[in-house]
Amino acid sequence: MPYMGNKRKLATRILNTIYRTVGDFDNLYDLFGGGGSVSVAGVLAGHSVVYNEYNTGIANLMRYLQSGGELPNKWISREDFKKYKDGDDWYAGFIKCFWSFGNSQKEYLFGKDIEELKHEAHNYLLVNGYNGKSANRLKLVKQFKKDKNIKDKFELEQLEQLEQLERLEQLERLEIFNLSYEEVEIKGKAVIYCDPPYKGTASYQKTIDYDKFYKWCLENKNPVFISEYSMPSEFKEVAKCKHITSLSSVGCSEVIEKLYWNNIKL
Repeated sequence: MPYMGNKRKLATRILNTIYRTVGDFDNLYDLFGGGGSVSVAGVLAGHSVVYNEYNTGIANLMRYLQSGGELPNKWISREDFKKYKDGDDWYAGFIKCFWSFGNSQKEYLFGKDIEELKHEAHNYLLVNGYNGKSANRLKLVKQFKKDKNIKDKFELEQLEQLEQLERLEQLERLEIFNLSYEEVEIKGKAVIYCDPPYKGTASYQKTIDYDKFYKWCLENKNPVFISEYSMPSEFKEVAKCKHITSLSSVGCSEVIEKLYWNNIKL
């Protein structure tokens, strides 16, 4: 699952492409739900949404948010990340989603070369009136850059992601599952969206048999849309988007993310 911030920016575009391809629909199944960006976009668009995530910690994070739980904005150290990331509770899910680089669930968010400066900036915002709003964050980051004479682009990705929680207040309308994608029962006039780990570029708590996944998509009686860099020829490409993705804790790269479907109409 790609970095949450990137996916939030793409979620509305993904839904609009689905509308153009198959028309309106009732139920949306987000079977590799991750940080819930597409699920939340679906809820805001008025759909009945089923969110599924195989990683238990992340699924419990969504349940925690659904129940009104608040997330901490304190700094999470590299040591804390290593200590808590492999758990199954909501806090482990929080660590994986907000403090892992590229949402890999394995690598810490920042490289060692930048970690100390990011920590200093994080604490600077908290003691200088950061209120959880993007405009306030940008203003304080600008002040911090001026104080430290930083000329290059400088962001606090972890706080930017926390600010997106304003959109998650609709989560009470989500149905949440913690299953493998093929175990979720599909009901009604439904569209299925899958954002699996991209083949050859990511790992996952459950190893994916990609040939089995492709077969499941092609044999499904519902429209199935898949975000990927490439897919077998049986799938039809319906959209693509060029953006910057985080590939490791020491660099980023421009990639073309594509949206495919199994060419099955409602």
